[in-house]
Amino acid sequence: MKKLIYLLALIFATSFFVSCEEEEEPAQTLTAFVIGDWISQEVPMGDTPAIFYADIEVGFYTLTITGGGQSFEIPTAGYVIDEENSLITIDQPQMPGEDPSDDVIPFKVEWEEHGNTMTWLPVDPLENDAHTLIWTRSTGM
Repeated sequence: MKKLIYLLALIFATSFFVSCEEEEEPAQTLTAFVIGDWISQEVPMGDTPAIFYADIEVGFYTLTITGGGQSFEIPTAGYVIDEENSLITIDQPQMPGEDPSDDVIPFKVEWEEHGNTMTWLPVDPLENDAHTLIWTRSTGM
């Protein structure tokens, strides 16, 4: 009888601890991570440094550039993410006074699943005149 009571206590304790284990959240993808509002570090643009504000949604982004006492919004453009290689390839932003371009700019993305920053490293900075961008998640723009 004592063995039966010990066995029942062991079964109860085991089922209690198993049911109390936290379920692991599925890993966040880069695709989900980039969604939101982001602010960059100062980026050299000619003689004046600028700050980029990005509103990234599924498949497209809107960029606002502020620098030298001016602010302007770039027309909405698209992007594609390569999860396996942690790459984001954005459509070339259309700067004011420039003709639209079909060019794209690929960036290697460094990020942490539960972080609030990401770094975009241009795959070929000389080809696109792209800068490394360090983004911080914004609580509002």
